[in-house]
Amino acid sequence: MQFAKLLESVTALLLSFLAAVLPGRVYLRPLEQTGDGIRTGAYTFYYHTDAGAFSLSENGVTVFTDAVCTYDRNGKTVSSADYTDFSVRLSPTEEGNEIAVEMRGDGLWDLTQYFTFYANRDWFTTRVSLSSPQGAATNRIAPLVITDKKLQNYKYKWTNVLEVPFDNDGWTEFKVKGLGEPTVSYEVGTLFTPDEGGGLVLGSLEHDTWKTAVQTHGSGTRLSELCLYCGAADPRHGGEAHGTVTGASVSSPLMFVGVFNNWKNGLNEFARANTFIRPKRAQVGDTVPFGWNSWGSVQTALSYDIAVKTSDYIKEKLQPAWETAGAAVYVNLDSYLDNLSAEELKSFADRCRANGQKVGVYCSPFVMWWDDYGMSVNTVPGTNGAVTYQDIRLKKHDGTYYGNEMDGCMPLDVTHPAAKYHVQNCIDRLKAAGFDYIKLDFLVQATFEGNFYDKSIQTGMQAYNYAMSYLTDMIGDDVFINLAMSPLFPYQYANGRRLACDSFYGIGETEYTLNAVTYGFWEKELYDYTDPDHLVVWGKDAGASQAEARSRVTCGAISGTSFWAGDDFVSPAGNAGDAFERYEALLTNPDILFVARSGRIFTPVITSVKDRAAHIYKCEIKGKTYIAVFNFSKIIRCFTVDTGYSRYQAKELWRAKESEGSRYLTVLLQPKDAALYEITG
Repeated sequence: MQFAKLLESVTALLLSFLAAVLPGRVYLRPLEQTGDGIRTGAYTFYYHTDAGAFSLSENGVTVFTDAVCTYDRNGKTVSSADYTDFSVRLSPTEEGNEIAVEMRGDGLWDLTQYFTFYANRDWFTTRVSLSSPQGAATNRIAPLVITDKKLQNYKYKWTNVLEVPFDNDGWTEFKVKGLGEPTVSYEVGTLFTPDEGGGLVLGSLEHDTWKTAVQTHGSGTRLSELCLYCGAADPRHGGEAHGTVTGASVSSPLMFVGVFNNWKNGLNEFARANTFIRPKRAQVGDTVPFGWNSWGSVQTALSYDIAVKTSDYIKEKLQPAWETAGAAVYVNLDSYLDNLSAEELKSFADRCRANGQKVGVYCSPFVMWWDDYGMSVNTVPGTNGAVTYQDIRLKKHDGTYYGNEMDGCMPLDVTHPAAKYHVQNCIDRLKAAGFDYIKLDFLVQATFEGNFYDKSIQTGMQAYNYAMSYLTDMIGDDVFINLAMSPLFPYQYANGRRLACDSFYGIGETEYTLNAVTYGFWEKELYDYTDPDHLVVWGKDAGASQAEARSRVTCGAISGTSFWAGDDFVSPAGNAGDAFERYEALLTNPDILFVARSGRIFTPVITSVKDRAAHIYKCEIKGKTYIAVFNFSKIIRCFTVDTGYSRYQAKELWRAKESEGSRYLTVLLQPKDAALYEITG
């Protein structure tokens, strides 16, 4: 039976009901019957009950036809097309208009797929729910599967697929691929056309149970399959299958689907939609964090003497400029803060506060660094010697232990009661000194699938949320939490997150960080401060060139941002006089600090998807246009930049050089160098 026959009378009654009882509720879009579909805003939605499939058009243009939902049951894939009995329900909700399709079939679990359309939104949501009196059990649900070239790309001219990494560990990157290449993008994916072209954005709006992904296949320049599903498993994470979710009812996460005229706007809208479902962590302070991080150059040599002398140097040489820019100033001890005794750590914290600074510390709460023997002989604090670290080591589905293949550390079973004692011991030691900021590292391991001690926890994401909830409760609401190696989602436990893995001063490392700005700029909607990592301008080996140093600081200023210096401010390698001169020249430039203090992330201008990162980035700050340009190559390069003004005046902020012209700005850059312009019309 066609959808129109089912909905003809229901739609008329519903529209009358909405007009009568919900006047002025503008968030509700009317559902308008059109042919055999329903129009709601820009979208027209069709459900084909004779095929168990749905189709979508946007502003009269077909987006896809005959999409189905699927799930795995006992190793076999079941499709909505396998069902024989359908009923369609329309109803207003608090957020919009919901279409629920209930499906029944002999020998199949009951299946309901929900579609919700919202007022003034270029996107809608869908969810699949499975139920059975005997219980359902699955580790994969796909609310949207399109095959056989039924995605009408020829009308939208999307040319590429964006792959988003699950986490930032191991120097993973965002990747752009062609439609004919196989792709897996975690939690969100998009088909898009650079630079300002449109995009189809799909992803998950809930991250409490499932890992999700967008998967594509194709050949040549054509896409043959598009799948939005939960139950994804990243092969870098131990090779384990996604955990099976069981219950009388099992549901997918709420999924986001949107067609956008500009793919960048679409990704920002996706991120904002997430925070509509689950708000961000409450902001701590109201200023961009500026300061120093010991891992940039000091690293394992961290000592009490270096820590307090660094605080003093910052107070005298850098802090006046940073405070003038309106920033809060932090001095952060990273890994190897255990080199300081409890008394020294407390004394260091007191020194920082006397210097008008906030105190930052480091913790990797869900992993341990011993070998098998060390895990078996060391006991967990708070257990009276009854529990060893081997007892709380994470097991795979088959009961064997995870090793240290990822990052060289052993993942802990964060659901074990003794794991809480371990974490509490770590946090209590840091609290004894007093701290305002904490960097949490190697969190990805807490998302691993496994055979958990707490049997109520069935998936890696359930374990991760469980652990992050008790960890953040221990830390408290008034501490700035920054995530280092971590999954991109969920986001609600932290104020900031590293955009990428470790980066120092090399131009290739700056380019790597900017890869995450180029394609992950939308993370700024999830975290108050996206973190480009420490800004090393001299280097542990004194190897940074002036151009590389300028590029690194420019990258830091436009990234969202946490503005962390990362050099040795006590005993720099090489010519110390030159080192200190560079520190003060590059880290106190008031125009650069103004850009950084804005806390804005710049938007990329993508001239070629073959580039690892964009060369050009733009942002509007207080009525002025700011443009950053980078030369990642070993040769001089010339860039032509559209300023957006018919006539412009430009000031290059590093060199204080002014110019003017018509529309296009010509930028000649030395190898590995960068420029940052303030543009007015």
